[in-house]
Amino acid sequence: MDSKGQKYWFELTAEEKESRLKEALEEEMEKAKAMNLPVVYRNELCIKPNMFIHKYPNGHTVLIEQDSSNSAVKIIKVIQQ
Repeated sequence: MDSKGQKYWFELTAEEKESRLKEALEEEMEKAKAMNLPVVYRNELCIKPNMFIHKYPNGHTVLIEQDSSNSAVKIIKVIQQ
């Protein structure tokens, strides 16, 4: 235990670790939402390694292709307006 009375990471149970990670993730997702940043993920539409889904806080969702040489983004398909 540290000087603040909190357990060290390796002392936590699996449930405690999951709870802390979920809490941290929710905080970061709220920050990203406030900055209008998309959630970026891949699914079956991403048929190339450089394709990603960008889902914005307002629901706008697009399939993009990213150029690995300069990070330029090209919208391939609007999934949800």
